[in-house]
Amino acid sequence: MKVLFIGGTGNISLDCTHEAVKAGIELYHLNRGQRRVALPAGVKTLTGDIRKPDEVARIIKDMQFDVVVDWIAFVPEHIETDIRLFSGKTAQFIFISSASVYKKPVTESIITEGTMLHNPFWEYSRNKIACEERLVREYRERGFPITIVRPSHTYSTGWFPTTFGSADFTVPARMLAGKPIVVHGDGQSLWTLTHTKDFAVGFNGLLGNDKAIGEVFQITTDEALSWDEIHRIIGRSLGVVPKIVHIPSDFIANYSAELGSGILGDKAYSVIFDNTKIKRWVPSYKAVIPFHVGMRWSAEWHHAHPESAVIDKKSEDEIEGLLAAWGKAHS
Repeated sequence: MKVLFIGGTGNISLDCTHEAVKAGIELYHLNRGQRRVALPAGVKTLTGDIRKPDEVARIIKDMQFDVVVDWIAFVPEHIETDIRLFSGKTAQFIFISSASVYKKPVTESIITEGTMLHNPFWEYSRNKIACEERLVREYRERGFPITIVRPSHTYSTGWFPTTFGSADFTVPARMLAGKPIVVHGDGQSLWTLTHTKDFAVGFNGLLGNDKAIGEVFQITTDEALSWDEIHRIIGRSLGVVPKIVHIPSDFIANYSAELGSGILGDKAYSVIFDNTKIKRWVPSYKAVIPFHVGMRWSAEWHHAHPESAVIDKKSEDEIEGLLAAWGKAHS
């Protein structure tokens, strides 16, 4: 099977790359070649910029694929490019959407693929919805062979998913320094965190799967944890007890519209996902990495790579400013 990943070296796609190669897939990456990561032997890289469609059209001119996956499409314009470039060139096109597209505020305790899509708080989610709608229309009207995948909060080894980001080391560094950290709301809403190694098993089971054409899948773990427990587990992985300060989500949104969009548009609500569909289409799929294990791996990775413990100054300043504003409001 010949598969093209547009991207392929990111948080989720890198473990999917490893899983695909392990399964014997002939895998190509199309990207700018600017991110230096260790790829498994056998991955063929096509150096090009998907935002320059004429350039990419020349690169893939004589190529056909069984599957094309766009990991980095975020707005409808990106989808229009994909449709132009890959119509007639692939038997399956997979769009990576987001579980944040589901209706907010949440009105269903268990989320399925049939849950209504609506997010008035977060432009990122609204753009993903628009991308889905455009692809569905192309599938219905012209048979463009789509599969839509909706990951929820998915993290790789080295990441620490917190209220304030996942990829950088800002919040873990605050924990280690004994500084207070912010958890939105009362910390008791439930959240779902899926390791990329688990996600990759379910995702790669969809590659070349004829029954998946025209279908939508969410792929998550079945473990749900409160936000307080998430931060306590991160603290335990680092050998500390975090000093948690609860700040209402609305207060955070009023302090920073940028922070508030992701919280009110996603993290503020309890989300538990029904994974019946992906398990039916991909019987081998089962999330087996609990969050405490994933965080132990991340802590061990950072211990071995201390240079990777990057502090994001903007995030650090936002946390300090938010704590000061909250303290002033209650002084």
